[in-house]
Amino acid sequence: MSDKELRDQINKIAVQIEKIEQTAKQKESYILNKLNEQFVPKISEVEGKLRSHQSILNELNRQIDDLTSKKKDLLPIVKNLENEYNNLNKEKDKCLNSNLKAIEKEKKTKTKDIDKQIKLLEKELKTIETK
Repeated sequence: MSDKELRDQINKIAVQIEKIEQTAKQKESYILNKLNEQFVPKISEVEGKLRSHQSILNELNRQIDDLTSKKKDLLPIVKNLENEYNNLNKEKDKCLNSNLKAIEKEKKTKTKDIDKQIKLLEKELKTIETK
């Protein structure tokens, strides 16, 4: 082959390569456009929902953190109030039982004295009736 023929063949091959590259670019462009048409609206829709829900989630996490902090502050207060409540109830029950026992003792003492008086009066009544 001559120098010119070799150069012509090289040029033909270069043209073929250029056509292949152009075809590949056209196919890439076509596929990119087709996929953008298919996916971009869906991606945008989901992105909007994602941002909205992410914002809600972030706010809920902030509220949870606030509530957790408040819970930590309230736990010892509630614990102390529960202890005070239980102690006061125990003290009240103790005082009530003590007072009820005192009342019962007083009642027994008074009824015992009254029963003695009744027996004496009944005895006196019998003596009067037997006369």
